[in-house]
Amino acid sequence: MLSDKPALTKFYAIKYWPIWIGLSCLRIIIMLPWAWRMSLGRGIGWLLYQLSARRRFITETNIALCFSHLTTSEKRYMVRQIFADNGIGIVETAMAWWSARGALNRRASIEGGKLIKQAQAQGRGVILVGAHYTSLDLGGILLAPSFPYYATYQRHGNALMDSIIRRGRLNHLPGIVEREDIRQVMRLLKQGEIVWLAPDQDVGPERSVFAPFFGIQAATTPIVSRLAAATGAKVLQFSHHRTHQNQRYSLTISDSLSSIPSGDLAADAAKLNAAIEAKVRLKPSQYLWLHRRFKTRPSNSREIYQELNKKPNKDAQQRR
Repeated sequence: MLSDKPALTKFYAIKYWPIWIGLSCLRIIIMLPWAWRMSLGRGIGWLLYQLSARRRFITETNIALCFSHLTTSEKRYMVRQIFADNGIGIVETAMAWWSARGALNRRASIEGGKLIKQAQAQGRGVILVGAHYTSLDLGGILLAPSFPYYATYQRHGNALMDSIIRRGRLNHLPGIVEREDIRQVMRLLKQGEIVWLAPDQDVGPERSVFAPFFGIQAATTPIVSRLAAATGAKVLQFSHHRTHQNQRYSLTISDSLSSIPSGDLAADAAKLNAAIEAKVRLKPSQYLWLHRRFKTRPSNSREIYQELNKKPNKDAQQRR
C-alpha cells in the first residue's frame, strides 16, 4: 500500500516540461470562476475531439453499439457531449487534486451514507464499487471527508503523471493500493476498512467472465465477488454525477449489489454490469466511453473495434 507522497524533484528534466506546462495551465484554470472552469473544460473536450481520431472512433463505436436506438444525429450529438464532459472531467480532476476542500464540499450532497455506517457498525469492511465516470477523482474526494476510504489504482505509464496522480489522491485519502495487490485489499477489508474499486474496464480474457453491458457481452472481472466471499465485506455501489447546470455534484451510495456474492460469478457479473449501466444511463455523457470496453470478445465473435474501423475510412472516401 502507498501512503507517502512521492517526491517530484527528479522530474525537472526538459522531457517533462510539456507536462509541467499542461499542469500549470490546469492550476490556473481552477483559480477562475466556476462558470469559466466549466467552459474551458468543454473547450479542452472540443480539442480532444478534434485531435484524437482514435479516441473519437472508439467513442463513436461504443455509442453505436450501446445506443443503437438513437438517430445518427443524436449519436453524433452524444459523442460531442461525451468529449465535452470528459474535458470538464480533466478540470474536475485538477480541482480534486489542488482546490480547497471546503469550497468543493459545499457543492456536494451524499445519499445513502447510512449504508456504510451500518456495515461498519457490524464490524464489516465495505467494497465500494465505483465506475469510470468523468468526475472519477472529484467524486471520490467529495466522499472522503465523510467516509475515508482506500482506493485501488493502476500505475500510469508516465512516471511524472503517476507521481502527480498519487500525490493528488493522497492529499485526501489515507492510502492507495495498486490494483494487483489483492492481498493488501483483503487485509484492509478484514480490518473493517472501506476500499473503492472500479471493475468496469476490460482486464483481458484470463481474469474475466462475460456478462451483458448495454446488451453487449463484456469481459467483466469477478474480483468483487471473490473479495466479498473471502472477507465477508459488504458490497455497495457508489456513483456520482454533475447536476444542476454543472453547479453541484450528487453522490449516491446504494445497496443495489446486496446479492453479491451469490456463488455464481457470471450471475454476479451480470448484476454488477446492470447496476453500473443503470447509473450510467442517468447521465450517459458523463461516462468514460473513450476506452475500449468491449475489446475482449467471446470465442468466435468478431473483433468490434478493428472491424468497425474500416467503415469510417470508407465513408471518408465517399465524402471526398
